[in-house]
Amino acid sequence: MERKNNMNPQPNSPAPNAGAINELAKAAVHSHRIKLRVLNTAAFVFGFVAVAASIFTVAFYEIKYLPKQREMIELSQKAADLARTDTGSTEELAKGTAKVLAHEVILTYVTSMGVTLVAAAVGALGLGTLVLVTVVMLNRRVALEQINANLAQISGQLRQLQSRQGSQ
Repeated sequence: MERKNNMNPQPNSPAPNAGAINELAKAAVHSHRIKLRVLNTAAFVFGFVAVAASIFTVAFYEIKYLPKQREMIELSQKAADLARTDTGSTEELAKGTAKVLAHEVILTYVTSMGVTLVAAAVGALGLGTLVLVTVVMLNRRVALEQINANLAQISGQLRQLQSRQGSQ
């Protein structure tokens, strides 16, 4: 009873050269490593930009926005007191109201710039996340290609062993 080899449908095919398989695998791994370095650098840059934008937003709020907001509240309080007591002139009341409106315009502008900066930071985080997902997928592909190359090498070695055993 003859034993049939179901694993190798082409028994007379030449065994692949193990050195050539190794070189192909090394070239593919090297190419993927370069891509991974570029993607990791891009992810780091996007993450750094997002963190820097967030820190800048918080610092800008504390340094620029909050003092103006407090000053506007004080001016509004003074204008309200002048309007209630009627001791101040109409000219003083108009000046106080004009200051409050000027500060309100400035704070509205600052708020819109802050919203824009936060949107940019969120966009940078989103791009960084997409780059990291790409890195993970590329790492997976590299690992699978290395496994395939190793399996092809093992298969070639098994074919060589079978051909040696068959010739004896």
